[in-house]
Amino acid sequence: MLPAGAKETQLRESNSQKVHPQPMEEAMNQNPEAVETLVSKIFTNISSLKSAYIQLQSAHTPYDPDKIHTADKLVISELKNLSELKHFYRENNPKPVCVSPQDSRLAAEIQEQQSLLKTYEVMVKKFQSEIQNKDSEIHQLEKQIEEASQKRAKLEKNLKLRGLSTKESEDGNGFFPIDLTPDLFTSSVEAAAKAIHDFSKPLINMMKA
Repeated sequence: MLPAGAKETQLRESNSQKVHPQPMEEAMNQNPEAVETLVSKIFTNISSLKSAYIQLQSAHTPYDPDKIHTADKLVISELKNLSELKHFYRENNPKPVCVSPQDSRLAAEIQEQQSLLKTYEVMVKKFQSEIQNKDSEIHQLEKQIEEASQKRAKLEKNLKLRGLSTKESEDGNGFFPIDLTPDLFTSSVEAAAKAIHDFSKPLINMMKA
């Protein structure tokens, strides 16, 4: 059993070696600029991650394996940066920097704006690609319309030539040209029906007698 004096000395040494975690409020009170810089870096990394993810999506339409691989590496890199910031905050052991917190915040804002600009550039390229695809579709439709017009003109020409040859043949045989119309067809059917009726009626009367 240790003496009272030795026991008190051991307790003081033990208390001096304990690590007391600091809450978020206390850390901000002690170094608010560092915490603000850290938060700014987090938002900047999130913006960069968003830009990288948009690039990854754009690489799938149209499908480009090289762009997909590059964008995938960029996404992984941004995720690693966020992980490093997380460990940096947990360890509460900021790396020494040679710039002031104000300069760090300014640099973070510049990087965030660059990430947003890169995002807009990716979106513009995507829209340009869609416009090119639409232009290509319009060109194909115009080509199909032109081909259809040429086919129609050729068919009309063949029909006219065939009509002229038929007319010449009829004129040579002494027949008058007759235009085939729905009214002519209707009158022909009515005349045929009347002829059949006139023929079958007396025949039925003879069979009854």
